[in-house]
Order: sequence, then C-alpha cells, then structure tokens
Amino acid sequence: MVATIDSATGGTNTVAVSSSSGSLTATARQQQTSSRSAEKSEPPKFRPFLPNDPGYITVEPDGRDDVSFRDRLRQAIEAVASAFASGEGVTAIVDRVFGEISKTLDEAEAKGEEVAVQLRIASLDVSVADGAGGSTFASIRQFALEVGVARNGKVAAEDTRVLATDGSSLGLSQQQIRTGLTSGNYARVDTGSSDGKLSDAARERLAAARSGLERVKAVQDALAAFRLGNEVPLRDLFDGKGSGSSEKSGSLGQVFPGIGALSFR
Repeated sequence: MVATIDSATGGTNTVAVSSSSGSLTATARQQQTSSRSAEKSEPPKFRPFLPNDPGYITVEPDGRDDVSFRDRLRQAIEAVASAFASGEGVTAIVDRVFGEISKTLDEAEAKGEEVAVQLRIASLDVSVADGAGGSTFASIRQFALEVGVARNGKVAAEDTRVLATDGSSLGLSQQQIRTGLTSGNYARVDTGSSDGKLSDAARERLAAARSGLERVKAVQDALAAFRLGNEVPLRDLFDGKGSGSSEKSGSLGQVFPGIGALSFR
C-alpha cells in the first residue's frame, strides 16, 4: 500500500506501508486486548491489607505485654461470635476459628513476617443443582465468618478462611475464596458427585432436614392421637421418649426450644 503526504513546503512525500505488517499489528493489539480482558476476569489471589478499613475488625500486634496479640484476637472473635451464640457456644466458636488460622499465624510469626488478622461477617450463596452442569433447583443465602491473616501487607486467598457461624469450615475451594475475597460475597454449588452420590455438605444438610421432618411428624402424630383420646404419644414426647423413626428424636423441648419449662399432667 502506498500513502501520499503533502508536506508544508509544497512537496509530496510518498511512503510505502506494508499491508501485512499493519495486519499483524492489528492482530497483536487484539491479542493484547484479549489478554487484558482475561486478566481482569480472573479473581485476585490476594487483597491489600488496609488497617483502617471500616469493613473489618482488625487486630494487630502492638508490642504491649499486658494483653497479648492472641488474647486481643480472641476478644475480637468473641465479639463477632456473640451475635450467633452465647455462653459455652461462644467459646466453642473461638476455639474452632483459632484452630483454622493457628497454623498460618505460626508460620508467619516463625518467618518474622508482619502479621495481622481481619474479621468480618460475609455471606454465602449455596445453590443446589441436579448434577454437574445441571439446572439449579434450590438456593439459600447464609451468614459466614471470614477470617483473613494479613502477611507483609496483603491478605492472600490461601490465608483466608470462610467459616460457618459456628466456626466450622464451609469447605470452599481456593477459587471460590478468591471470587469473594474483595466483595465478601461467596458462592458455592452443591451437586451430586460423578457416581451419583451427594457431596458431603449436601448430605449433611439433607440429613438435618430429614431429622427435622421426622420430629415434626412425631409431634403431629402425637397430637392426632391425643385428639382421639390417646395421650401416651404426647406424654412420651414431653418425657423424651418420643421417636419419629427407629432412632429417638428427643424431647418436645428439643423440637420446640423453650417449651421445656412446661409439664404434662
């Protein structure tokens, strides 16, 4: 291709441009744009540690001897756990959270790294699908406790734990944690495994749901019997002998907490 350019002096300059090189340049630009788009869509492996971020409860070593860093960390976890439990339940949550992050803290301190911990209440969207790639037929949103160990000015996904409100692990993968690392909104899809069986997390929820349904059915059956003049099933529920299946389902106070102060006469 030949281009003609009129100069300021009235002359004419002729410049030859290779059409193939122009094509290569356009292709290179397209590849660079695609590469940048892919980088933008990839979730971050870490987020910067900002001590004054109002979205977190931040605990840092301050060099004091009267209250150690880990003591203050326990107090911070207790403050968050108190929103979901009380008494010994709070202590159990704190112990579970420490169990999840203690290894990371030990490694960072052993290497002499600057360390801090940030906590916040996050959310987890759980979708239940009918097999891999199948349509979602149920979903639930729940609170989660995010605990990130900051090392040398950043909080990596591998140093972040996303836990249930009782302090137990939610079983999120590193990719799932990276996806919600900056927003605090996490997501997981539960499906059956390749052999048609449910995942462990889905199986636990299904078992809990079935157990609850069995207890409710036991109450309904006992009330129906009571209306017909048979008070034994209802009395057994109050006495802790009621059973909706082959296993004991517990007392009526366990079915409906708070009713245990009543007595059956």
